[in-house]
Amino acid sequence: MITIDGVEYTEEDLSEDAKIRAGRIMELRSEVVRLILAQREADQNIRFHAQQIKAEMEPAEEDE
Repeated sequence: MITIDGVEYTEEDLSEDAKIRAGRIMELRSEVVRLILAQREADQNIRFHAQQIKAEMEPAEEDE
């Protein structure tokens, strides 16, 4: 069910309290993954908007 410091514990090994804690650990790990993905998405959005500003600020090339 959960591995801690290289030791795998099954549901049968755990007390009721430990099962709750293991469930919370899994929730937190999922949250970490979600936050990492959100950070990557935010970074991409920042780069996109910065590029848009940069493109707007560059002088327009005039056709001859």
